[in-house]
Amino acid sequence: MIRKKRVAANLALVLAGVAIAFLVAEVAVRVSGLAKANLYTFDPYRGWGLKPGASGWQREEGAGFVSVNRAGFRGPQWSIAKPADTLRVAVVGDSFTEAPQVAYEQTFCAVAEHALGGCKGVGARKIQVMNFGTDAYGTAQELITLRRHVWQYSPDLVVLAFFSGNDLRNNSTVLESDRCRPFYVFEDGKLTLGGPFERSRWFYLSCMMRFESRHSQVLNLIGDAKSDIRSKIKAMEAARRSAAALKPAARAPEVGGRAPKPEGRMSNGGFMPVAERQPAALMHEEGIEDNIYRSPVTPIWEDAWRLTEGIITMMARETAAHHVPLLVVTLANPPQIYPAPSVRGYYLQTYGSTDIFYPDRRIKALGEREGFEVLNLAAPMQAYADEHHVFLAGFKSTKLGVGHWNADGHRLAGELIAQKICEMLSNR
Repeated sequence: MIRKKRVAANLALVLAGVAIAFLVAEVAVRVSGLAKANLYTFDPYRGWGLKPGASGWQREEGAGFVSVNRAGFRGPQWSIAKPADTLRVAVVGDSFTEAPQVAYEQTFCAVAEHALGGCKGVGARKIQVMNFGTDAYGTAQELITLRRHVWQYSPDLVVLAFFSGNDLRNNSTVLESDRCRPFYVFEDGKLTLGGPFERSRWFYLSCMMRFESRHSQVLNLIGDAKSDIRSKIKAMEAARRSAAALKPAARAPEVGGRAPKPEGRMSNGGFMPVAERQPAALMHEEGIEDNIYRSPVTPIWEDAWRLTEGIITMMARETAAHHVPLLVVTLANPPQIYPAPSVRGYYLQTYGSTDIFYPDRRIKALGEREGFEVLNLAAPMQAYADEHHVFLAGFKSTKLGVGHWNADGHRLAGELIAQKICEMLSNR
């Protein structure tokens, strides 16, 4: 009995010591300024969302101060009732729409709002372009955002910002590794909510606890360190595979009948990479798919396309039922707008692809079949990048040419989107 009491007492002392050390570390992290802004929280329907009222800097890629409004989205405060003489455009999307890499005024939503001020189709009305984007969302989460959040604000037009770089994967229970999100699945030929988030109570609770643990900055640092190590290991493996896939004697494909120059100075101070210098690795990015620039060659990817097109079709039919037009904007993936035709050519060759615009054309065809408008951004943004020799994606602090759009990319995208919306409004 005495021995058991001693063991229990020693165990209690150890646990108390661990708890005190953890609290000291927690205070130290917060006081030292190492603590990251806690911007996201668990959402019972979408898996996660921005935390209403939260704010803080994002400096992992680019730099943007993120301020979350009462509704739980980035940007200014909104009233639920639409102000008189106001036209509302609601944009649903993922991290490219939320855009924490740049200041809010530089996001394509803010740029489009400003540009629409000169549209004749708007008339004397005020414009609100409402940013409903949330980091890492798939199309299923964006549809649920439309249903649970967007409609209450009485939008006059809905924009789906579709990022084919990972939206297809996000929509597949097989391809997506982070399943703490709702999925649509086909059952008896119909799309219905499924996946472990919907059908496993234990899994649902584990997802909830994952976000609750983010209140601890020590656990956040540990988790970030583990994620960073995994990402670097995967990136090195991808670069090794990419280099091995290229034949040593391969020459850069000719562009316009002439071999491309070995290198050229970019207008923003960066170098135009040498095509022979592991060009595919230059554009490979962890979390972004490299095999979407061709027709799917496996049943899994065929199913991912079928699911994605089905969800977009549901969104189109729902907006039609609300008598609100839908514009699907296919965002420009970094490999599509890398400002070097020779490097893009090698990229396609390495991953066995045939058409850098394949996902854009496919969504365009879906819009023609289902009767909704589609704007493909990749082609005009690629043309601009080539003509002006500028990177529209990436940042000097990380890596130019990969990652999210920078301020130049958002500016061009916002202007193109505003031009299309103005055309739609004028036609109506």
